[in-house]
Parts: sequence; C-alpha cells; structure tokens
Amino acid sequence: MSVGPFPFWGLMARVKFNPRTKNGSRRRGNRARLKAEGRPCWICQTFGRYAAIDYSLPARHPAAFEVDELVPVSRWREGGYRSAEECANDYANLAATHRACNQWRGNKSVEEVRAIASGRQRKSAGGRGDLPLPQPWEL
Repeated sequence: MSVGPFPFWGLMARVKFNPRTKNGSRRRGNRARLKAEGRPCWICQTFGRYAAIDYSLPARHPAAFEVDELVPVSRWREGGYRSAEECANDYANLAATHRACNQWRGNKSVEEVRAIASGRQRKSAGGRGDLPLPQPWEL
C-alpha cells in the first residue's frame, strides 16, 4: 500500500537520515573551524601518545583528521541532547582525532576511553579494548 501517487513513498517514510549530514553546511563549518584551530588528537593525548594531526593528509589515510563527537551520536540521549542532529552539530561536543583513533573508539564514551587508558577496565581476551592503541601510522 502506498502513501501517495508513487509506490515507493511508503518506503521513504521509513528511511532514516544520517544526522551528521542532515545539516551539511553547519557540519562543514564546524569541521573547518576544528581544522583551523589545529587541535591534537584527544584520544592519543588520553593514552599519553604523540597527538599531532597532519591536516594535509587525504581523508582515508589512518593518520588523517576526523571530527569526533565526544558524546557519540548513537548515545545522544545519554548526553542530554534533544536529538541526534543536535548532538552531531554541537561544536562543544566535537573534537579532533586521527581516523584510526576514531575508528578504534567507535561509540565508547569519553569515560570508557579514559578507563581503558588508565588500565582500570579490560575487555575479555580477543576484545579490542585490551590491546594497546597503536599510533595511526603504525597500522
């Protein structure tokens, strides 16, 4: 059963949009602002590693700059946000990271990353959390 004159309209109502790209202009502005500030990787700093980011590297390079949400978009309710879009576009919630560090973090909270860095929390053998975090250029 369709919602309108086109049979695919019923499917369109169920499509979820990526909150990071919903307001692309604001996201690009936040990204440019972070890049201009030249911030170091907060995850590497937490682990006491060399944290400088080479902002000239291509996007898919493991040591390239990426925007990271401190409160993961998938956990926006835990951060007290009204929506995932608000969480993704709040400049105070954004930080600079290496691509490899951001991929390692996934949707871990800042507290979980700090606990892993301090050695208080270990995952079971074979889990990603019990391995030392390599520098992105060591991958």
